[in-house]
Amino acid sequence: MKTRPVILLAGGTDPSGGAGLAADIKSCSAMGGHGCICVTAITVQNSGGVQSWLPVSHNTILQQMETTCDDGLPDGVKTGMLGSIGAVEAVADVIRRRLSTVPYVLDPVLAAGSGDGLAESSLEHSIIQHLLPLATLVTPNLDEAEAFTGKTVRDRKAMEQAALTIRDMGAENVLLKGGHLKGEPADVLATEKGITWFPGSRIVAGKVHGTGCTLASSCATLLAAGYSPEEAVGKALVYLKGAISGSFNRRLGLLLGHFPAMGPVPDNTDGSAFYRTPRFCPACGGELVTAQPHPVCSRCGLVFYRNPLPAVILLLEKDGKILLARRAAAPAKGQLGLPGGFVDLGESAEAAAARELKEETTLENASFELIGADADHTEYGSVVLYIYRVENWHGTPTAMDDVSELVWTGIDSVGKLAFPAHDRVISRLRKERSSNGDC
Repeated sequence: MKTRPVILLAGGTDPSGGAGLAADIKSCSAMGGHGCICVTAITVQNSGGVQSWLPVSHNTILQQMETTCDDGLPDGVKTGMLGSIGAVEAVADVIRRRLSTVPYVLDPVLAAGSGDGLAESSLEHSIIQHLLPLATLVTPNLDEAEAFTGKTVRDRKAMEQAALTIRDMGAENVLLKGGHLKGEPADVLATEKGITWFPGSRIVAGKVHGTGCTLASSCATLLAAGYSPEEAVGKALVYLKGAISGSFNRRLGLLLGHFPAMGPVPDNTDGSAFYRTPRFCPACGGELVTAQPHPVCSRCGLVFYRNPLPAVILLLEKDGKILLARRAAAPAKGQLGLPGGFVDLGESAEAAAARELKEETTLENASFELIGADADHTEYGSVVLYIYRVENWHGTPTAMDDVSELVWTGIDSVGKLAFPAHDRVISRLRKERSSNGDC
């Protein structure tokens, strides 16, 4: 039986539910994993900041990790707030003895995003000595990078150098987070392959509680699932952007939206419906907002189509010729194809055929005969196609919308068209004419 990746998450509690182990568990679950926990510290904090914290004894930390391993070795490990030197040494001991073969993500939490301390003085030295050499990926922010390197890290050039320096200290890969950069944020990943930048943008004003925990736990789950460091970081950042886009206000600060909101749900929804629009944009992680005819990303403007996409192909014949349309937009911009397009939400296929006919050719009041169906795969994704023969139209075909030219072409003169399904329609027509003895 196939199981999901199990990740051992070691870190501090957070009564607000936004950071620490609470964020770890939610992020791990969102990435398709299962989180087991080891409590290393008990904090008193909320979305606005940390008031105090208490360390858990190193022996209790060791026992928590050991008992999880006794239940079957996890597929990955992620550590966040450790707080004390004893906690660092206990974690390092278990990883060396029992977990050296699985990915380990080290989030070297020295302070909360609010700036409040979450570690004993000079804990970075213990982390460098005991944990950095064990880490598959370490995810410091700018302040933590400065603590590790002893140098100022406040711009992209300094970030690259610091990431390489920390990697030289023993970490296999380093993701240096640039959320505190002036201007737009950017993160840099240093691996054996070199440097990879992940540019970002400010999604909300102000700080959001729990972003570092969420990113590191997401990376740990994806690494455990077999993704490369570059792939894991890229996918984790997409999820984090979505969670930030879904953040919500508490009285003292912002908390991440790790999962889609429950409600309020409109009265006319059907929870058993086979199709639901995802909450987040697959391109940038922004929130998809309700729009007609398709949901639209509030950040990058991507229009979200269903997959497979329902579409129509229009076949117009006159004097032994076929009407072809030259595409004015990608994909296949500049190539000839048959008129047609996607079926909008709430629209029948025949209604879509009539609309597309008018939009692309200005023709209207036609009759439509469904003569077949096909399937194709394009840059839009998988497409299911309704093929309509169009007759009794009124007007003169004029190129409009996403068509730059309309051309009447003899069936035997039609060359390769924009999409394979269009080629198959023409091939079918040729066979029909041949069997009927038409020239």
